[in-house]
Amino acid sequence: MNIPRFVIGGERSGVGKSTITVGMLLALRARGVEPQPFKAGPDFLDPMHHSVVLGKPSRNLDTWMFRREIVPSFVRGSRGADIAVIEGVMGLYDGLDGRSEEGSTAHLAKVLKAPVIMIIDASSSARSAGAVALGFKDYDLGVDIAGVIFNNVAGPGHLSMLKDSLRGMECLGGIPSESSVELGSRHLGLVPPGEGADMARYAKIQALIEEHVDLDRVIEIARSAPEIGPRKPLSSARRKRPRTRIGLASDEAFNFYYQDNIDRLQGLGAEIVPFSPLRDSLPEVDGLYFGGGYPELYAKQLEENSVLRRQVRDAFSAEMPIYAECGGMMYASGTFRDLNGRRMSMSGMFDVEVEMTDRLQAIGYVEMEAIRDNVMSMKGWETRGHEFHFSRVSCLGNEEMAYAMKRGRGMVDGKDGLVAHSALASYAHLHFASCPDFARRFVTSCTYARRR
Repeated sequence: MNIPRFVIGGERSGVGKSTITVGMLLALRARGVEPQPFKAGPDFLDPMHHSVVLGKPSRNLDTWMFRREIVPSFVRGSRGADIAVIEGVMGLYDGLDGRSEEGSTAHLAKVLKAPVIMIIDASSSARSAGAVALGFKDYDLGVDIAGVIFNNVAGPGHLSMLKDSLRGMECLGGIPSESSVELGSRHLGLVPPGEGADMARYAKIQALIEEHVDLDRVIEIARSAPEIGPRKPLSSARRKRPRTRIGLASDEAFNFYYQDNIDRLQGLGAEIVPFSPLRDSLPEVDGLYFGGGYPELYAKQLEENSVLRRQVRDAFSAEMPIYAECGGMMYASGTFRDLNGRRMSMSGMFDVEVEMTDRLQAIGYVEMEAIRDNVMSMKGWETRGHEFHFSRVSCLGNEEMAYAMKRGRGMVDGKDGLVAHSALASYAHLHFASCPDFARRFVTSCTYARRR
């Protein structure tokens, strides 16, 4: 299948990949070339910015979490678009660890046979920036670095020196320093765009790209990518008639979801019913899915919606299938304690307390094995995912645990996943492409609950 595409890679984190990607997406659309955004790795926030500026879902691609499903997921996600734009993660060659290419932007580019456009921070450098570019190009000849965009360029004279520094590599643009267009950040990464999406700032970013990047050449590079596939599409590509209803917690507090997870549930016959734990009562559903997000910033509002908290607790007691991860796990707890020591009541599904800390508690990939049957898996099933949180479970009673950690920290003593009734609440964020049977078991559980 012929899918024009390119990867935006960086020498490291913080060089402007996210900002430049947003500008590229807007500039391409303005030229009548419809882009489909993707994000390398497990991050939720960059895809949210992609989705806001284009008004359609962005998708994650991760060669460690679901290597065999990468091409089918990419092909399916690119349908209807003229060009695929894949934002990289960290530095180009950084991935699972310091030894393997798995999970890296470079590995994804090789799997997708996609050319890479390198973003290099040119602040306080000239010829040395050329050495950096050449080093990246020669480090792995299996990665097609097709051109370079310099960021934080001081002016025309500086850009001229930067161009001269490139030994046989193509300069596709030089973007001047402009702090007013940087995307904000907080403790889990970029600030979610839903919290006051600054369309004026996005427009400034677009204008910078249109003025300082050779978009015609970028499109040519994308169109030079070889055919990819055809491969068997993901099993969720054909949506079945809805046979169960799953409530999806979706608002400012809960918004970390992989689009492919939602698609897969729908493909298995689930009707997704969004609701707000901040404002709504419980809709008529057969199961509940609480994703991650920033519930710690809205804990008081969550506590004040006592009607929903009671309804969720009653549904839990009545054996409704419920899946909660990270921020959702925090809501599933009995009590949340903020940085000032204030305690707020959560849904009370599990008799645990979660406290917020000012230190990162866990970050990185996880690999887990189910040690008991639960709403998502059978004993012995394995899955891969990601953990990233500043909170911790500080008061844990005699709760049963779902997973033994083969990689990652988990919740306590090398285990993760609180289990009771038909509910599971864990710190791990799962991508269902790494564990298709998990999604199938959850939908099946919700379908049975509907019949009760």
